[in-house]
Amino acid sequence: MNKKTFSAVALATLLLTACQNDEETMQTDARVALQVTSGIQTRAYDDQWEKGDEIGIFGFTQGDAPTQAYSNVRYVTTGGDGAFTPDGTTIYLPTDGSSLDFVAYYPHTTDLENGIYTVDVEDQSDQSTIDLMAAGTQTADRINNTVTFNFEHKLSKIVLTFKPGDGMALSELTGMKVQLTNQQPLATFDVTQPDGEVVVGTNTPATLTLNTDADGTSSEGIVLPSANFDGMTLHLELADGGSFFNWDLNNSKADKFEAGKKYVYDITVNKTRLDVTATITDWIPGNGENGEQGNAY
Repeated sequence: MNKKTFSAVALATLLLTACQNDEETMQTDARVALQVTSGIQTRAYDDQWEKGDEIGIFGFTQGDAPTQAYSNVRYVTTGGDGAFTPDGTTIYLPTDGSSLDFVAYYPHTTDLENGIYTVDVEDQSDQSTIDLMAAGTQTADRINNTVTFNFEHKLSKIVLTFKPGDGMALSELTGMKVQLTNQQPLATFDVTQPDGEVVVGTNTPATLTLNTDADGTSSEGIVLPSANFDGMTLHLELADGGSFFNWDLNNSKADKFEAGKKYVYDITVNKTRLDVTATITDWIPGNGENGEQGNAY
């Protein structure tokens, strides 16, 4: 082999080696994005995500002194199918092959201070904005880059159905106002600690006006967990302006509002009383069955 032939072969070998090294470097350095899917217990309105729902994601390094790698990154399910994609910042996994731990919460807000989410349930008109949920730690790396967040409700839900009874017509329920008394309206929650508890405030109790259908046959609300039902009453006002009813929640078999539980009451509105039956559905069961009565005033 002459020198020219040798040089050509050597050059080709060097070029091939360089290309392989560049390819390996590209493969090593290429960023891998986090893929996000989710499960859910039930939402405020139904048992699935809605188009455009937004969650917030936090990412942390592992080890004895973890640091925050990503803070409150907004991801959205554009199709309402529980597959979330970045809306702005994209989360990438470490190029060195190490893992990150992720937690998430719903609904996303930019109004966080050190991960503290402020809950305000006084306005019940849009249930989806106060249906606070959180999902525990999921781990991902470049090889296993998909996380599935399982969201759990951090507040409590009350659902009521109404029908006319003795001396009442269905039309008399139209326009009825339904309220729940002695409720704390404000609380805080650390979204970086999804297994933690909501910290309920000690403000002046408020009377919450629940979200009631125009025909007066159903009503619902999302409320804060409580230590007991003391002082809590269900207050109904008919549209005629002269008829109202009060029912003490301590008459039910449940004794407090608990996080993640749903309290369902079927109520017959009679002329002089309420007949109330409680059952268990959907969210984690909240109360047993009863047949207590409330008085008209």
